[in-house]
This record gives sequence, C-alpha cells and structure tokens, in this order.
Amino acid sequence: MLKVLLWGLLLLPLGSAAQDSAQVERLRQQINTGGGAPASSALEQLWRELQQLPASHLIELSRREDNNYFEQGWFELARDVRLAPAEQRQSQLNAWRLRWFHHPATAWLPHLQQAVPSLAVPETVQRLGALLPLSGEFAEQGREVLAGMRAALDWDRRQGYRVPQLQVFDSAAVDNLPVFVQSLVGTEGPDLLVGPLRAPLTRQLTSAQPLPVLALNRVGGGTFNGYQLDLASDQELRQLVERIRLDGHRRVLLLAPAGEAWVEPLLAWLEPLSRSQGLVIQARLRYEAVPERLRWQLGQVLGINASRQRGQQLAGLLAEPPEQQVRRRQDIDAVLLIARPEAARLIKPVLNYHHADELPVYAGSHLFSGKVDPVRDRDLEGILFCDMPWRLRKRPGSTPSSSFFALGVDAGSVYRALPEMGAGTPGYFEGETGHLRLLEGWRLQRALPCARFVQGQPQLIKPAE
Repeated sequence: MLKVLLWGLLLLPLGSAAQDSAQVERLRQQINTGGGAPASSALEQLWRELQQLPASHLIELSRREDNNYFEQGWFELARDVRLAPAEQRQSQLNAWRLRWFHHPATAWLPHLQQAVPSLAVPETVQRLGALLPLSGEFAEQGREVLAGMRAALDWDRRQGYRVPQLQVFDSAAVDNLPVFVQSLVGTEGPDLLVGPLRAPLTRQLTSAQPLPVLALNRVGGGTFNGYQLDLASDQELRQLVERIRLDGHRRVLLLAPAGEAWVEPLLAWLEPLSRSQGLVIQARLRYEAVPERLRWQLGQVLGINASRQRGQQLAGLLAEPPEQQVRRRQDIDAVLLIARPEAARLIKPVLNYHHADELPVYAGSHLFSGKVDPVRDRDLEGILFCDMPWRLRKRPGSTPSSSFFALGVDAGSVYRALPEMGAGTPGYFEGETGHLRLLEGWRLQRALPCARFVQGQPQLIKPAE
C-alpha cells in the first residue's frame, strides 16, 4: 500500500430509493405556488427539496411529458447541476440559461455560480473524524471504508509518520448534517471530517461548513466549501471516451442494459462527454441479457438480420440459390459497453458471432469483478476498460478488492496532501482509487489506469498518447 506525494518535483452512488408519488406531488405544488416570481426563501427551500432526490429520479422527472413550463425548467436545472462534473458545471448552467432565460429559476443561478474558497485543512491534523454508515442499510460499505482508513493510518504509523487520532461517528444516526457538523466544532472535535458516504446526507452539503469536510459522495453543490473524493463513474467514462478518440475511432455503438436504474446517470454523462471528444454515438441498444433475445437484438442493431433477410429474398427470386455472405453495418468503428460481468461474458461472444469480432470494445469497469478469473473471463478477450489501481494491481494473499476499502485507504491518507492541493501546487497524489489532483473547485479528479483482457486476465496498457 505505497502512498506517494509527487509535488511538481469511478452508480456508485448510495442514493435512497425513488421518492413516492405523494412526495413528487408536493414538490410540484411547491414549484407552482410561486409561479413566475417566488420569494427567495421559497427558492432555497425548493432547491433543497430537489437536491434530496436521487439522480436517477431527477432524470426520470425531466423526461416526463406532463411537466408544465415551471416544472420542466426546475427538473432540468437540478438534473444538469447534479450530473455535471465540476469543470463542466458552468457551461451546463450557461446552456440551461439559454434554454430557460425567462424561467424564475434564473434568480437562483447566482447561488449555484458563487465561488467559495475551500476551508483550509490545517498543516497538522491531530484529530481525524470519520462519519460513515456503520449500521443500517449501507453498514457493509461504511465498514469497508473505515477498514481502509485504519489500514492507511496504520501504514503511515509504521513508516514513521505522526498520525491523527481517529474519531468515528455512525452516520445512520444523523438526519441533519449541518447541525451535526456544527456540534463537532470545539477543542476536542476533529480538525477534518471525512464523510458522509450516504447520498441523502451529502446532498445536504449546500452551504459553507464551520470545519473542513472531505465528502465521499456527490455533494449538493451551492456554496459547499469543502472537498469531495467520490467513486462516481463520470471520471472513468471521461477517460474511456478520450481513449476511444485517441485510438482513432469516431462512430460508436453504445450498449447498455435495459430496465436498470443504475445505468441512467451514466448514459446522461455519456452524451456530453462524447460530443466534447468529437464522437458520434451512431447507434444505441438497451440490451436484454438473455442469450436468444440478445442474439436477435445485436443482429438487429448490427444490420445482420437485415442482411440475412435480403439474401433470403434474393434466393427466392433466383432458380439457383446464390452463395450468401452476411455483412454487418459498416458505419460503426467501436463499441462502448456498459455491463456487469455476467452480461459482458454473453455479449462479446455474440458480437464475434455477428461478424463484429474486429470491432474494438471499450467497457466501463462494471464488467470486471475485481478478481482475476481467467476461466470465466475468457469470453471478455480483447475488451479494454479503465479502473482504479487498487482493483487492477496484482497482490498476494487475501487483500480485499473492494472499491470502498480503496476509497477508505485514500481518505485516510490524502488529507496530508490537501493543503498543497488547495494552494494550487502542481503534482498529484498517487492513490488507490487513482492519481488524485485538485484541478479546480473542490472535487478531487481521479486519473485511472486502463487494462485489456488477454487470455482472460486484465493486462495493464500504456496511457494513451
């Protein structure tokens, strides 16, 4: 677990379930009560309510055809702010303003655009707070993060570093995060609070806090003045799309599972990311991971079914059946795949069967279980994906491959680098979730290594030039 500071010398969201129809109706009433001129206090309350919704629900609401003008504008604004990476948030707000320049939500834009400097992390952190779900629905993930933090602190201690006292709090017992953070301020409170991990709490981080916070999930935005280290997949997808472009491909077939809510934010991120890299998503398929159905769906989107049908029609017109050569469509030069391991092991062989074996396949890290399994993964041959170093590094013994453990390892050590990062010192922190940089704003950017399956095992490849 080597940690290196070099200074100029990746839904997983843990969101709550979609709100019920009664809550949505209350939200609609709030939007429509103020009409075209809501009071400033109503704007703040409405924005807080919108930020309590999971990203997948915001996407769903923004697509409904029964929204009126006021509702549609608010839903799109909340969706765009939630999904936009930090460096693209301003451009997303500008694009929203062009579409909705008469909408009452324009009065709330200054609150979203206001730049607030991060609250400085002290040079020496004597007490490190960990606010994690240690009971309830997400206790397993919270304990993995905590185990990772303790492992990082123990490593630093054995290397001779002076490590802070770890103060642990169970976020399952916290409902109002700002009130809880305020209660920690004092001589015996933490110098830096790591967490929360639960999305309903991180979405409450919409205002300046009285002590530095390193949030471990997507925050609510607004005037939050802390830092964010998260496992959201937009950073992974950005690198994957850039890799496709640098490899010389431009016309992409996008494959994503049907009827699975976790994939919706990824698809929303992919559209602007692809456009920014000059890629065209030439065709889309929401596949069903059932062999017979999948074979037909891929045959349809690749043009194989149509080619075979044309051959059969021609054979019916000729006295002697011609020699038939089935051809796939030629306007696609790469495949971008979002799939869990079981589905990916079905899809790649079917692509090969449908004469698409020469098409390069790029995939999200979801297709890798984190455990090397050359027998089961032999059907993933040739697929390229990007993932965190912790999961790609070969390690002896039974070291956990959990992404949350790796998140804890970084959270338990990157605090030492935050003062330099906040000061704009060039360089990066060599973390287990990626090479971490604070390029701008408050979100730590993760640069990830990429690998390709060779004989059923992921092999690291050189960074794209």
